[in-house]
Amino acid sequence: MRHTNETIAAETLTGSLRGEEYADCTFTRCRWQDLRVENCSFANCTFAGCQWSGVVFSFTQMREGRFTGCAFRGIAWGGLQGKSALARPLAAAENCMFQYNDFSGMALAGFDFSSCQFRDCRFDSCRLTGADFNGVRLGESQFTRCALDRADFRDAQGYVIAPADNTLKGARFSFPDVVRLLDGTGIKIE
Repeated sequence: MRHTNETIAAETLTGSLRGEEYADCTFTRCRWQDLRVENCSFANCTFAGCQWSGVVFSFTQMREGRFTGCAFRGIAWGGLQGKSALARPLAAAENCMFQYNDFSGMALAGFDFSSCQFRDCRFDSCRLTGADFNGVRLGESQFTRCALDRADFRDAQGYVIAPADNTLKGARFSFPDVVRLLDGTGIKIE
């Protein structure tokens, strides 16, 4: 079913969502709970004050999704992709909280995460070149096999980044948290 320019407010979505198409829709205060989203598309949609828990994306496309004041817990973002390898599925995330999220394989180059918070998230094989994590609390979030060139981690806290596993050319960090880059090397700093 195709939905265009609709406002979906305070609905609870659970179980599965299959084959739905949303274009220029607004989701307000919706709960996405234990939901499998398959073969759907979301184009230029806005999500405000939504609660997401246990959502898994599969063969779903999103283009220019905007999130404000949303909370995400246990989300597997890997099955969510833009229309092409160059299109960003997410356009903006403001004042959002991400807990136990898996961002494997995401193309988020230049993305601004600076007003968000993270806790125990995983970024694996992500394109995050030029991404902005300035001042973000990352709460033990791990970055593996990511392109972090020119990413901004100034005043960020709680990240786990192994320099040998990621590309970091031109990435910016602040003291004292930059010392975390030495974790796992066996070096003792006194």
